[in-house]
Amino acid sequence: MSSSAIPILHLRGDPFTRGKQHGVALSSAIHDANRRQRQTCNDSDLRHAAQRAASSWHQLEAGFPKVAAEIRGIAEGSGLAPLDVYLLSGFDFFEGAPSSGCTTAACTIGDGAIVAQNWDAPPGTDRNLVLMIHEAGDDSLMMVTSPGTLGWVGMNRTGLALVTNDLMLDVQGHGLPTLAVRRILLSHGRACDAMNAVRQLDHRAGRCYLLGDAHGDIAGVEISPMIGAWPLSGHSIVHTNHPIVPATALMEDIEAVAHVYPSSRERLRAARAHTVACGEDMRRLLADTNGSPDAICKTASRREPTQTAFSIIFDCAKRQASVCLGRPDRSRYHAFTLDVATAV
Repeated sequence: MSSSAIPILHLRGDPFTRGKQHGVALSSAIHDANRRQRQTCNDSDLRHAAQRAASSWHQLEAGFPKVAAEIRGIAEGSGLAPLDVYLLSGFDFFEGAPSSGCTTAACTIGDGAIVAQNWDAPPGTDRNLVLMIHEAGDDSLMMVTSPGTLGWVGMNRTGLALVTNDLMLDVQGHGLPTLAVRRILLSHGRACDAMNAVRQLDHRAGRCYLLGDAHGDIAGVEISPMIGAWPLSGHSIVHTNHPIVPATALMEDIEAVAHVYPSSRERLRAARAHTVACGEDMRRLLADTNGSPDAICKTASRREPTQTAFSIIFDCAKRQASVCLGRPDRSRYHAFTLDVATAV
């Protein structure tokens, strides 16, 4: 690992080998995450989550063997069982699993797309984040990751970038967890190809995905397992933690959103007040503290005890990610490509 504002872990080789390197390097943190996950649920909840994960695992191995191989590698390197590692990437296998709020945005510019996100989580979450740079030829990508997981947001070597929002929609007893879906989408080269793929997947729970690519195309989708994928389009898109498509809004658990994400609508209104047409626009949007603590750049409060753990801005044409660990109104961005890391 190399030193930076966010720790960097370079992974090389085939999926299993990269997973094993991940498991060995972060073994202690992975075991801690596994222990925390078990402590936060009772035996019945854990048993049902494991049953859902086992069913989904067969689906993942059959349809997406590279993703499954990476999980097996993490398990081998850390000394955990593959299903335990899969559960770390499968928070949505648990009923009532804790969620993290987010504000996302994407826009088309002349020579590519810009895709960005504020990722909100309980205070202290930022201390466990790692930027994983997979140096693997056609499979190269970078992911902001928690130890033992497949990763939260990322960009691949072609310049396809992905950010995402939790949505309180319907769930089903089977299907792929969102962290696996993210890696499946990032195996494609264009936003349109990833959108075609997302419609074919079996999703466990509701979700919004925003994507952009090096050709300047952006695309968004809201997923309801019951009614399918509903697109978002335009030269710019902003999103928070409630559905904005009428069809998916009908599936929303309004009471749950009011309890878990009371700031969602305030953040969306604030985001829509910004002009989003370049990287500097994205920086201003992500640093917006108007309405604090319920702001785009979020502060933890009793009403909503999460805060911005990191901000990220993907420049798809440059294949570059600028990452700010902590609140972007107070901290510094660092820029990364798949083989270079410099402070900016």
